[in-house]
Amino acid sequence: MTNSVFAKYADRAWPYHFAGTLRVRNIAGGIPSDPTVAEGWLKTKLADKDDLIREAVATTMAERGITAEEAAKEVDKLKHLNGFKRDEQGLYIEGRQLKAATKEATSVAYSTGKLLNNGKNSWGRTSKGIHSFVAEHVMVVEERLHLGIAEPTGITQRFVHTYRGSGIQYEEYVEDAKIDFTIATDYGFTEEQWAMIWLTGEQQGIGASRSQGFGRYEVVRWDRA
Repeated sequence: MTNSVFAKYADRAWPYHFAGTLRVRNIAGGIPSDPTVAEGWLKTKLADKDDLIREAVATTMAERGITAEEAAKEVDKLKHLNGFKRDEQGLYIEGRQLKAATKEATSVAYSTGKLLNNGKNSWGRTSKGIHSFVAEHVMVVEERLHLGIAEPTGITQRFVHTYRGSGIQYEEYVEDAKIDFTIATDYGFTEEQWAMIWLTGEQQGIGASRSQGFGRYEVVRWDRA
């Protein structure tokens, strides 16, 4: 916004700014790694001694009726490493991921009556539903949200099933991540409405593999900027 020729009107266009911080217990990265990088990591860290790989080979042999050597080649093709994007400041997720998490939390909160506008799902002069309204009127300012760490805490592994058969999914994760962010909006949500959004979002989580227990967080800072 600061580079826009209309920058002097920015505060009028987006009059409400909030500086927030999330403390995430454990967040998983869901960005596919470069195949060459993933292959190198797997060879270095796992080799052929990994129990999960041996189990995958045995499963593939049983499913396809092929030899151990053939199954090993198939499993090797189906190994994937997902992780985080990186820059000179370390690991980060994208602002759009927090935007998506906020939209989801808003919809979940509304579905049980926790988020209404004077008893109705009618927001703004156009009387839009809350999901569409938040998508258009609540913005995450930053494109990159850094996790405050240069390398992941560790890497998880689990079975996945693809159209090509059973494989192994590896995911980088970070424990106790701290994410600073800025929200800009042109609508004056009440403190209670923000509370319903964030308290719901804390349990819904952010990042990849939330169904596996990753991504839950606490909002430890929320200040009007």
